[in-house]
Amino acid sequence: MGRSALDVMHAQTTTMSSDRLPAGVPLVEPSTLASAITEAHAAVPAPALSRALVELTGGLSAHVAADGRFLFIAEASLRLLEYSREYTDHATLFELTGIEDVPTLQDAFSAAQMLGPQQCTVRLLRGLTDRVWMRLRIAQYTPRIAGTSATFVVHGEDITAFKENEARLSDLAVRDAVTGLGNRQYIHQCITEAIQHAREGGPNFAVALLDLDGFKKVNDSLGHDVGDQLLCDAGQRLIAQIRETDMAARMGGDEFVLVLPGCDDEQALGGIMKRLLSAVQQPFQIGDKLLHLTTSIGVSFYPHHGDSAGLLIKHADAAMYCAKDRGRNGLFVYTDDLGDLHRKAFSLESAMFEAIHNGEFSLHYQPICDPISLNVKGVEALMRWHPALGPVSPNEFIPLAEANGLINLLGGWALRAACMQLARWDRTRLDGLYMSVNVSAQQFHHPSFPSLVWQAIADSGVEGHRLVLEITESVLMRDPEQANLVLRELQTLGVRFSVDDFGAGYSSLGYLKRFPLSALKIDRSFVKDMPTSSNDRTIVTAVLGLARELGLSAVAEGVETEEQRQMLIERGCHSIQGWLVSKALPAGELEAAFASGRLNVDAGH
Repeated sequence: MGRSALDVMHAQTTTMSSDRLPAGVPLVEPSTLASAITEAHAAVPAPALSRALVELTGGLSAHVAADGRFLFIAEASLRLLEYSREYTDHATLFELTGIEDVPTLQDAFSAAQMLGPQQCTVRLLRGLTDRVWMRLRIAQYTPRIAGTSATFVVHGEDITAFKENEARLSDLAVRDAVTGLGNRQYIHQCITEAIQHAREGGPNFAVALLDLDGFKKVNDSLGHDVGDQLLCDAGQRLIAQIRETDMAARMGGDEFVLVLPGCDDEQALGGIMKRLLSAVQQPFQIGDKLLHLTTSIGVSFYPHHGDSAGLLIKHADAAMYCAKDRGRNGLFVYTDDLGDLHRKAFSLESAMFEAIHNGEFSLHYQPICDPISLNVKGVEALMRWHPALGPVSPNEFIPLAEANGLINLLGGWALRAACMQLARWDRTRLDGLYMSVNVSAQQFHHPSFPSLVWQAIADSGVEGHRLVLEITESVLMRDPEQANLVLRELQTLGVRFSVDDFGAGYSSLGYLKRFPLSALKIDRSFVKDMPTSSNDRTIVTAVLGLARELGLSAVAEGVETEEQRQMLIERGCHSIQGWLVSKALPAGELEAAFASGRLNVDAGH
């Protein structure tokens, strides 16, 4: 009876030379040795050393059939997956794989059989309720036994912690750190996916951009901690008003964006928008502070107003600013006309920066006269822009400058230029006039404004009382206490103050008495219709009476007819300005009008 392969191995046969072999041990050829080793592996499927190495690797170590049946699985793998050996004896690897990942695993097995070792990442079921992420390496193992099917060696590394960390980082990349809502990147993804879904037959949708009216004032005055809490609370209120299918994000600052599937016209949108406006109107309790806000909302619809996330957000943003311009706390839906205006505004804004460097801005001066003698008491400096393509109306470029921050630069230049012009006139026969200069809200509330006024007076050498700053009611009422402090500081320089467009705003008479004012300017809208409207005549009469009671002078704007002038004289108006006397003129033309005698300086002023 011949010796077995194990007998051959136990004979300690080696490739050493025969003179070093123990006596009586036969010499075996190398080919016979290789055959014996292969036979030994077949006879012992899982040697003790191999098993020990498998157990030390951790993760998943298994030998499986092509249909996924376990031919062998390590004890360490059973502990990781929380299964008994009895369970895996009757289960397959495919049955222990999350249903969504089964196709991935099947493809890896097929590729391993045809192309060689493969790698894939799948979720395996752990116990009854848990899952574990595994990075599997799969290689075909084909025994040299005729008629035997191919089997596979599978090794898996537990990457659950890595995947969870990856998910956290991915979540942080699309989540706003302050509110916990999605961020700009998230909402762009949402809109892009909503567009793709709509193209595949899903519903069209709306994009709503909300801006919190009054938030900046709260943030600046009460601090960022209060501001952040206010943003969180506002975000939660928005979430509470929308549907589960809707998506919300904070774009940055005090702006939020909503994506609303199925809302493809204003009628479908109405209910949600009313709830959002109402929710933000309710007081916010932040610590011991009770804060009041409103929101302005701009809306664009897919596909009518854009076919990309960027365009839909841009158009919703433009509509939101229209809602603000219309008084805030409201809704505005984008229109194509608005798009044309937006493009024009963008072109103007770009041109404005060049215009400042090119010296395209200038000042014109409109006389302010005694209504009886028509002699000139002072002038109002009005900014003009004359680019290469022709003049641009102040009604266009002033709001744009306020929006982009250039108003501070332009306003500072206008104030200084007006004072310097007044000083030049003092060296001619036009001495004694006063100069009235408009001040925007941004200028007035800028911390450096008082020093800017002081510098203009100091550099020009004009007396402070000959400078009148025109401020609208809304500027004063934005923060009455702070406004009063600024006015009092400038009053020490001798500067006087006039309330511009009086009657068109919302001044509290109580506050009006507290401000150190010198004049009220009656809005041109009331003056225009005085001859035909008894209501306007009543309003003008009341304003003139109020000015007398407060010891203020009154200037009527927009006087264009003799009939208007006579009515103002009858009611005791102190001064008028308008085209009846003169339109606003460049300094040279105004000087020529005085030189010709068409205009005269009021000698008694």
